[in-house]
Amino acid sequence: MDTLKRHLPIFGPEGLHELRKIVERFEEKIYSAATSQSDYLRKISLKMLTMETKSFNVATNSLPSNSAGHNKKSLARKKALRSR
Repeated sequence: MDTLKRHLPIFGPEGLHELRKIVERFEEKIYSAATSQSDYLRKISLKMLTMETKSFNVATNSLPSNSAGHNKKSLARKKALRSR
């Protein structure tokens, strides 16, 4: 539930109630598909890891570049090469 809290906007008690319902459906779906306890745990872990990875990639891609000066120089070089 903590992982989903970090990835879904939650507002007030209604949001927490909705989150619990999402978690319950998620766990029921994984439980139904699992063939054993270890399979259940593996599937849950894999899904959580996938969510974390996607979230990390989205956050990384949305951050401004630390090399803004370098990017400006690169753009200036490209423009200069095109005008030759």
